[in-house]
Amino acid sequence: MQNRLYWNKELETVTPIKLKELQLERLTSLMGHAYAHSEFYRKQWDSISLHPGDIQRLDDYFKKVPFITKSQIIENQAQTPPFGTFLAESLEKINCTYYSPGPLLVPFSRDDYDHMVDQCATCLYICGAREEDIVDITFNYHWVLAGTTLDSAFRRIGCNVIPGGVGQTKTHVEILKLTRATIIFAFPTFAQTLAQTALDMGLDPAKDLNVRLIIVTGEIRSEQDKVGLAKTFGAEVRELYATNEIGWVAAECEYGGGMHFYADNILEIIDPQTKEQVQPGISGEIVSICFGRKVMPIIRYRTGDLTEGISEGPCPCGRHSPKIKRILGRVSDVPRIKGMFVAPRQVAQVVERFKELGRFQIIVDRPDIRDELIIRIEHRGKEKTRDLENILISELKAAIRLTARVELVEEGSISPDEPVVQDRRKIQ
Repeated sequence: MQNRLYWNKELETVTPIKLKELQLERLTSLMGHAYAHSEFYRKQWDSISLHPGDIQRLDDYFKKVPFITKSQIIENQAQTPPFGTFLAESLEKINCTYYSPGPLLVPFSRDDYDHMVDQCATCLYICGAREEDIVDITFNYHWVLAGTTLDSAFRRIGCNVIPGGVGQTKTHVEILKLTRATIIFAFPTFAQTLAQTALDMGLDPAKDLNVRLIIVTGEIRSEQDKVGLAKTFGAEVRELYATNEIGWVAAECEYGGGMHFYADNILEIIDPQTKEQVQPGISGEIVSICFGRKVMPIIRYRTGDLTEGISEGPCPCGRHSPKIKRILGRVSDVPRIKGMFVAPRQVAQVVERFKELGRFQIIVDRPDIRDELIIRIEHRGKEKTRDLENILISELKAAIRLTARVELVEEGSISPDEPVVQDRRKIQ
């Protein structure tokens, strides 16, 4: 392995004070570009009498610049196809275009794409990818941003890249064994599927494969999933966070504790209801900006993703950027109760520990002036005991930091067509 510790040492180890200066410089430059060339931003900011010159400090940005959302971009592109009025450079500058459901088109110039690749390479390097590695990329290469940018970023680091793509699990395992690949990049569930496929083929992933590192992203996962995956492969498991709109922006280093947010992006965690910033360590929605996108600027973007919170302070790895903790889910899927977000996946992790339990439903009600959390769970056993209810109440409280009323119901009582979350407060 190389002795090089950082992909971009100056950026990754910059002090918080210097970083704020760099962020403000890049912010004012991008806002000036967007105001001058993007019809969307010019109209949006003119409507509230905002000029880029008004942003003298980062606090001005947080107080004055409006958020944008994915639905806004989708609606804007639908009204003015194909790219809407967000564009801030000519069509001739567009070098590649990606698609995501909505539909939403994501265009890049050569410089935009180069920035995205370097951003991705930085995150992969933080996770532990090195020049000597052989990498199996199991992500889709069609339409979406992930496959090709990962491919370009791993190659930029110097890795030997296997463009495996999605599916064909047996072929993946055969190629992993044949090439002695050292890194798998995958969704957590697909990495688990590869492990099971290897076992079904009579292989021991930890002994018969050469995987030393698994980098995962894109799905809600539990700590148990992560530990189990690491044990099965005998490998390190580290995580990335990315979106189509703001790129590859957070990565887990060898010391864990969350994912270092890319230093050259501005990070906010907000309460999705009040839209106010929350204190470090409090769960909320991730908001960011992509400095490297000039063709279609993305400024103060609400990702819709909920994180457990952030941790701040220097890391033993030498980086100072804040770390975002686990992703809990999407804002639209996660109710807030007594100031806490309750993600279905958190409840599922508790329920899955008991073989006699099945489908569950989260019900939020407000029978008087206080919120009430009820979790209905199907019980396959013959007897429903008070002891089991008490155990579930205790374990759920540890998982979601709230006391819920547990109702054990007969198997089949909860229809597959019913929503997992029922927020009855909305219809009172």
